Amino acid sequence: MTNILIIGSGPSAAGAALAYADTPDVTITVIDLGLTLEPDHLAARDRLAGSAEGAWDSRDLDLIQHQPVAVGGSKLPEKRTYGSDFPFRDVGQQEGLPTIDAVTAPVVSGAFGGFSNVWGAQTMPFSRSTFDAWPISFDAMAPHYGVALTEMKVSGVHDALDTLFPHLVPLAPLPPVSARTSSVLDAFTKRRAEVESLGITVGHARLALNAPACTRCGLCMTGCPDQLIYSSSQTFSRLIANGTVQYRSGLMALRVDQDDQGPVAVVRDRRTGAIEHLRADRIFVGCGGLGTTRLVLGSLPEKTHHLELLESVQFLLPAVSLRGVGDFGADRDFTLNQFNMVYDDTGTGLDLVQVHFYPNNPAMERAFPALVQHRSMAGIRRGALRRLSVGLGYLPSWASPTITFSAHSGGADALPSITLERANPKLPPPMLRRFLGAMTKAAPSLDLWPVLPMVSVSAATKSYHFGGTFPHAAMPGGYRTDVLGRLDRWSNIHLIDGSVFPSVPATTFTLTVMANAHRIASAARALDGAA
Repeated sequence: MTNILIIGSGPSAAGAALAYADTPDVTITVIDLGLTLEPDHLAARDRLAGSAEGAWDSRDLDLIQHQPVAVGGSKLPEKRTYGSDFPFRDVGQQEGLPTIDAVTAPVVSGAFGGFSNVWGAQTMPFSRSTFDAWPISFDAMAPHYGVALTEMKVSGVHDALDTLFPHLVPLAPLPPVSARTSSVLDAFTKRRAEVESLGITVGHARLALNAPACTRCGLCMTGCPDQLIYSSSQTFSRLIANGTVQYRSGLMALRVDQDDQGPVAVVRDRRTGAIEHLRADRIFVGCGGLGTTRLVLGSLPEKTHHLELLESVQFLLPAVSLRGVGDFGADRDFTLNQFNMVYDDTGTGLDLVQVHFYPNNPAMERAFPALVQHRSMAGIRRGALRRLSVGLGYLPSWASPTITFSAHSGGADALPSITLERANPKLPPPMLRRFLGAMTKAAPSLDLWPVLPMVSVSAATKSYHFGGTFPHAAMPGGYRTDVLGRLDRWSNIHLIDGSVFPSVPATTFTLTVMANAHRIASAARALDGAA
C-alpha cells in the first residue's frame, strides 16, 4: 500500500489527487485548514438551487448576493461568494505575513477549495511559445491539460484565439452573450486583418462553466446557486464522498522534511494547538504560490532567505463605446468574463497581454460616484452602462514589476515571517503602454475605446497569478526544482503549484496550475510502479 499525503485543497491539490484517484493500493490523505461557507449562507444557496427562480425568497437573495467589498485601499474590491468572505478569512495562515508597499494582504487561502471559490473561471492553456523556456514541452503538458479541462467542464467557442490557445477537449457552447460582446466580436470579424495588424486578437471567453445548465440568473460574480462554476472543492467533495480521499480539515502544515524513514509533515491543529507528525510515502505540497513558498523556506536549515516572486501583474481597464447597446437591468446575461482581447507584443506568441472583458453587472453600477447614484440619475447610469465594458488585464511576469521576497525563521512551531516589496510600484510597465497604444489605434474598428486616465495597475499579488520561487529547471539546485517539483534535498516531496512555474505568462493561470500538478503526480505514480 502506497500512502500519499496532499497538503492543500486548491486546483493543484485537485490535479494531484486526480492522478492517483483510480490507482489501486493507494491511500490518499488530504490535509487542509478547510474553511467552508457558513451554515446559514449554505442553506440559503441550497434553497435557491432547489427552487424555480420565480419562487426565490428575497431574504435568501439578499444574504448570498453581496457585491465585492473595498478592502485595504486596493483599487479593486475583494469578491464575496454567497455573501461570505471565507476564501480570504485568516485563521492563522496569514500570521507572520507583514507586507509593505501596498501589497495585497490575503495572499494565502485557508478555504476548502482555496481561491478557486472566487476565481474568474478562465481556462486557456499557456501558449506553445511559453514552454520554449521551460524544461517541459507543450506536448508533454497537453494530455494533462485535457484531464483538467474535462474535470472543469469547460465551455467556449472556436474563434480567432484558437491559433494561440488550441482547444484540447470538446467544448460545450457558451450561454448567449450580451449585446456589447456580440457587437465587439462582430466588429472584429469584419475588420480582423486591420485589427490583427496591430497585434490584437479578440475572441470569446473560455470558461470552467457548466454552460448547458446555465439559466442566466446573473449571479455568476456573487455565487452561482447551482454551483455551475468550477471549484476544486467540487472535485474533492466527490472524491471524499466516494472514499477515494481521506480528508482532514483544521490542520496547518508547519514544516516538511525527508529522513531515512521517508517524508514527514509537521502540522498543527488550529482548534487545539496540538502538533502532529504525518508520515507518507510521498508528499505533494499545494498550498498556493506563497503558502508553499513559506512552508518550504521554513523547512530548510537556513534562517533567512531572499528571492524574487514572479507575478503576472493585473491592471483595470475601463472601455467605452460610442454606440450604446443592450438594456442594463432588463437583459439576462451571465456575468462572468465574456470576451478576451490578446495583444502579441513581439508577434512570437510569447510576449502576450491578455484582457478579460466583463459585461454590465451590479458591481459596475455601484462603482459610479455618489452623485450619480441618486435615483434621479438612473437614466444617466443606464445610458452609461449601455456603453461601458470593464476589463481585467494581465502582463507576463517578465514585463511586470519585480517583487522581492524575504523570509525569516519563525521558530520550531511557527512558519517564517515574510516581507514582500514591489520595485518601482508607480512606474507604468512599458508593455502596458504599448498595448494601450495599439488598443487605441484599434478602437475605431471595434468601437471599444480605452479610458486611459482610469487605467490602473493593481497592488502587488492582487492578480493571484504569482509563483516562480522554486522554478522547474533542467539543472535543478538551490531554489530550483526538477521537472517533478523536487528540491535536490528531497526525492519524495513534490511542490505542485505556481511556486514551480519558471515564468508566469499573462494568459490564464489556474488551468496550468492544475494540469502541471496532474503531470507531476502522474510521473511520481509511475516511479512507484503504479498502473
